[in-house]
Amino acid sequence: MPIISNPDPKILWRMELFYNAVGLAVEQATGVMASPLMKLHQEGFGRIVLTAGRLIVIDKHLRDIHKFGFESIEILEAEGEELVKSALEWIEKYPEVAHL
Repeated sequence: MPIISNPDPKILWRMELFYNAVGLAVEQATGVMASPLMKLHQEGFGRIVLTAGRLIVIDKHLRDIHKFGFESIEILEAEGEELVKSALEWIEKYPEVAHL
């Protein structure tokens, strides 16, 4: 797995699917459209922001994008659930911003 060149398009696609799924789960739970925005650098780092309305519900720095993945489906599920839980807490705390 090359760490110096651009990340593999399959890895980028998997990352996009994962964070889209998190956004969809947030949307299903709250009715608020949640959209991921990713800014990735070719050297393997970047940032993901998930917005709900005008509220940023997830702000995460990404490192080692070349190695993105999960050892098992259970770990993937746990990570996704943790992100959704965190996003829901922010929406509950600031519903007026999320519903704009």
